[in-house]
Amino acid sequence: MRPEGVLLLFLCAAGLAGPGAAGPVQVRPRGPAARPIRVTFDELPPGPYTRAAAAAQWKGLRWFELAERGRIVAGQKNLAQRFLEVKYPAGKFGPDVNGGQFLVSIPPREEWYLDYFVCFLPGFDFRLGGKLPGLTGNGALSTGGHNHPGEAWSARYMWHRGGAIIVYLYHMDQKGKYGDSLPLEGCRFTPGRWHRLTQRVRVNTGTDRNGVIQVWFDLKKVVDRTDLRLRAAPKAPVDSFYFSTFHGGNTPDWSPHNDGFARFDDFLITADEREALSPARRPPE
Repeated sequence: MRPEGVLLLFLCAAGLAGPGAAGPVQVRPRGPAARPIRVTFDELPPGPYTRAAAAAQWKGLRWFELAERGRIVAGQKNLAQRFLEVKYPAGKFGPDVNGGQFLVSIPPREEWYLDYFVCFLPGFDFRLGGKLPGLTGNGALSTGGHNHPGEAWSARYMWHRGGAIIVYLYHMDQKGKYGDSLPLEGCRFTPGRWHRLTQRVRVNTGTDRNGVIQVWFDLKKVVDRTDLRLRAAPKAPVDSFYFSTFHGGNTPDWSPHNDGFARFDDFLITADEREALSPARRPPE
């Protein structure tokens, strides 16, 4: 067989050429088709946000632990709007009794954007801190003080005292047991106001330090890291959305002094930066 025939057989086996292919080899895009995932709550009736409702909205739902603390509520100015409202009971901490969590598998890719809106209701006690949703690789494996370097990573957010914000990052080179903090410098949550969080995660190649995490707070870029080792490729692409929100920490001093509530709306997971950062995506009323 001629050398060019051997090459064609190789390309066909790799999925890069087919019988009768001519011209330049067309390399497939990395990862599956990047169809956006968008979840709003306007079509749901007010009442408990059940596992069945979540499974209908999130096609890749793996597990669901919101109990009675997640509800669908109507907007105050626009009664046709619906939001997911989460309760954080006084004196409680941790996701079993405060806030709640669920995990969604998404098509594995090297890069996704996550964009959503959150509003802490007036009187919210931020206390020492708590968690907010973010993207992860290999589900929730690297969270809660359990890190699996190279095998998994997570990039949830946390609020801290007074509403300060960080990316709470588990990765290959974290310094401590409980991950590292990437501060959103100069940013704070204001109770009673809707805020927009936009996150870009691109995993590193091999074990190179070229993983990317960028964050926009109300469309202003406030985190820009391009030197991270999130995983040992090809393991742990961006493959999951972790809805995770609760006070904690793991000691009682993280517990709020009063019942608190936060509302979430319009989750978008997309590979398109223009879509993720579109000014047409307006905060709820």
